Amino acid sequence: MRDLAMIAGALGTCAGLLSGLALHRRDSRLGSAPVRSAGPHHILARLLTSNFDRKRKQMAFLAQWPTLLESMAVAVSAGMDLLHAFEICVARTHGPLRESLEKVVVRLHSGMSLPAALAAMEKDGIDEARRLRATLAQAESLGTPVASVLEALAAEYYTLEKQRFESKLNSLPVKLSVITVIFLLPPVLIISVMPHVLSFIGAGW
Repeated sequence: MRDLAMIAGALGTCAGLLSGLALHRRDSRLGSAPVRSAGPHHILARLLTSNFDRKRKQMAFLAQWPTLLESMAVAVSAGMDLLHAFEICVARTHGPLRESLEKVVVRLHSGMSLPAALAAMEKDGIDEARRLRATLAQAESLGTPVASVLEALAAEYYTLEKQRFESKLNSLPVKLSVITVIFLLPPVLIISVMPHVLSFIGAGW
């Protein structure tokens, strides 16, 4: 009887262990993933990804913004009003700039003025919209032709884009030298030094 009790106790212990293991696996499937996702490495990866997306979006804006302003200047010079010129030029953009400007067009269709719509665009962290809104407001208060103001602003952004490209071009030799040191110098050193090391070891033996 005592042997049967021991066997029954062992079987109960095994059943308890198996049920506990099953519960642990179920909890790991349900709840451990969010815990791991909230770890420091996941937060760092999320920050790096958001920073990369922000820089990519800003570069896409700067690449198309001068062309947008120049097209608006040409349309206004041809006799088109500013709102229709803005809508037509927005249709020629693409990417993140198109998505942000389409929100401005929706606000314009709802009866909002262009400066007010651009002010709403500024809340997304787009500095170019703030500059355009301030420039249009200044041109309206001073009576300056809008086409001339847009052309001057487009020329300024073209200059900034050129300077940014030149800075990247000037930093290219440094980046290439770093790549050369990291990837090419160690194999060259190994090829040039290893035969002497092997010959020294062979002479020593």
